[in-house]
Amino acid sequence: MSDQNINNDNSHTKAFVKSSEKYEDLNSSGITLVFTAILGYIFMILKTLDVVPLHFEGVSIYLFYIVMGGMFTAFLVIGILSLKKARHVKAGISKEENTEADIIRYFTDNYSSQSIDDAIGAASLSEGDLYYKRYDYLKSDINSKFHDVDDSFAEHLIEEIYEKIFE
Repeated sequence: MSDQNINNDNSHTKAFVKSSEKYEDLNSSGITLVFTAILGYIFMILKTLDVVPLHFEGVSIYLFYIVMGGMFTAFLVIGILSLKKARHVKAGISKEENTEADIIRYFTDNYSSQSIDDAIGAASLSEGDLYYKRYDYLKSDINSKFHDVDDSFAEHLIEEIYEKIFE
């Protein structure tokens, strides 16, 4: 199998993002959006009380309140949804970390660079093909032994395992 075919076969797989990173992103986005919405509402109240000297003529004032109110309401709703999703993601962080540690430990305990190279016939391969054959071997073993691992997580695991075993 050529390098080109391998790259095309994996092109549909999305990049893996750890749950801890997802949680941090969702949580900080949610807090920022909620905070911005609250500041926006305060600004609109201050405008209504003429503390902020913005003067509009005609229907512009109604347009200002509709657009700004809608925008800050959207920020608030999206921020709250983001915080809820962050809480949900946070619950899965330890499970993901434990699964990752268990799979990596399984491979580092049961496989060596020599055993993998023997299984794939590394002696007859070029240095370029060697990485891809090792990768395919590890991916095949992960898929056969750990059925609940999705492709992006498997690719992340393979990189971690490869680094521990071969480098």
